[in-house]
Amino acid sequence: MTEVKLPSGVGWTAFLTAYGRAQESREATAGFDDPFASMFIGAVTGAQTVDAGEFPRVGPAVDDGSSPFWRAMRFYFCARTPFYDQQVLRAVDAGCRQVVLLGAGLDSRAFRLGLGEDVTVFELDQAPVLDFKQAVLDEHGATPTGTRVPVRADLRDDWPRALSAAGFDASRPAVWVAEGLLMYLTRRDADRLLAAVTARSAPGSRLAGEYFGGEWQESDAVTADEQESAAWELMRQAFRYGPVADTPADWLTGHGWTPGQTTTIVELGTGQDREYVPPEFARPGAPRVLLFDGTRPAER
Repeated sequence: MTEVKLPSGVGWTAFLTAYGRAQESREATAGFDDPFASMFIGAVTGAQTVDAGEFPRVGPAVDDGSSPFWRAMRFYFCARTPFYDQQVLRAVDAGCRQVVLLGAGLDSRAFRLGLGEDVTVFELDQAPVLDFKQAVLDEHGATPTGTRVPVRADLRDDWPRALSAAGFDASRPAVWVAEGLLMYLTRRDADRLLAAVTARSAPGSRLAGEYFGGEWQESDAVTADEQESAAWELMRQAFRYGPVADTPADWLTGHGWTPGQTTTIVELGTGQDREYVPPEFARPGAPRVLLFDGTRPAER
């Protein structure tokens, strides 16, 4: 098997999410269409298009349906994607003209959601990720439907300053998207992030995110080979679980937000009529993946 390596500085989570989205986009019953995901996969693997055969294996990601472990990961990445798509579209319909993707990775919502010319999408991530992404987008001549502003900053550093310098206006409502992020933060860091977001959220701003309602145990996933085992161990070691001790409603309320919807990845998958809900998420006692949104109320 030929080893496929990621570009320097591009995280596994971002790439694996794109891999799953590229697979999903080929399905007749796909819950979304992300034609840009295959561009990122092709830039790394050499695969030309999603119609040109199977993608090469990259770490735990396989394209032949043989891996229950990867099916579980793909389910997670793809079942949550429409949730965030809808959160962004609803927020824009409600008047938010600024979209902030916290840890944007290889997200393509600035291109595929049909956002209007008056909507600005700020993609906040580390420079190597955004540089790789930009090179691929340029190669394919991709054009966003609104305004897209890459913001090269680390969420562990002074990202609010970089966001403001990029043109973000804290006096106007924004929708903040924390997809696949909070579980990698400690509770202290998650609180610090939300406090920074809150301080820059005008009344009417929206927030959507997810985290795990419990901790994964080593036995919670069945892996078939070394690459799957390594990916599972890497994921478990990286998780810090964020606000795991609180419900999303309590966590949001504690920071001055009005909670909205709370759902789980299993409920999303079931509601999307997916044929397969992995036992890693559905079995009794499995840690629930909680997805939520909230609104910044008007000041009294």
